[in-house]
This record gives sequence, structure tokens and C-alpha cells, in this order.
Amino acid sequence: MVTKDDAVIAAAAFLKKHIYPDRPDSVVMLPETAVEFTYGWTVGYDLKEHIETGDFTKAPFSPLMVVPHDGSAAHLAPTFPASAEYMALQASGNWPPAKGQ
Repeated sequence: MVTKDDAVIAAAAFLKKHIYPDRPDSVVMLPETAVEFTYGWTVGYDLKEHIETGDFTKAPFSPLMVVPHDGSAAHLAPTFPASAEYMALQASGNWPPAKGQ
């Protein structure tokens, strides 16, 4: 089982290595936003430039990471469906949905 602290660390590592390798110091994790689901954790994050300026164009497009309990790789949450629905679909084995659903 992945703890909340482990989830925040894994999410930060993924973001800094794969999404923002050119500016890893811009990533600001928001551990207070972490929510545990059966499938794993969701953890929010922001970018320093957005926090400092309030400029929405400097905000991350998808500010939510998913860290599965099974140890598989952290990944960005999809923008649709809502995070709780996505996590439930993952837990039930129904993600990705079958064609036509």
C-alpha cells in the first residue's frame, strides 16, 4: 500500500522528470489535496509561476496526479471523467471503457 507521503513523493518525481524536466523547481505539490481511493491516491499540484502571479495561463492544464496503490507508475489524471469516477473505474477494471460505452 502506498502512503499519502509516498504518493506525494512519487507524483512530484514523475512531474519533475517527465512533464516539467526543463523546470522541475516550478512544481509545487499540494499534499493537503491528496485523496485516497481504492485504486490509489490523487494528489494536486500547481506551478510556482501560477501561484506567484495568479495568471491562469501559467497554471497546469491538468493539475491532478494519480498514484496507484499497486506500485504501477504515477500518471496525470484525465480531465474527463471526474477524478472520483475515474478512480472507481480503475478500481473496478473498467478503464479504459470498452468502445461504445
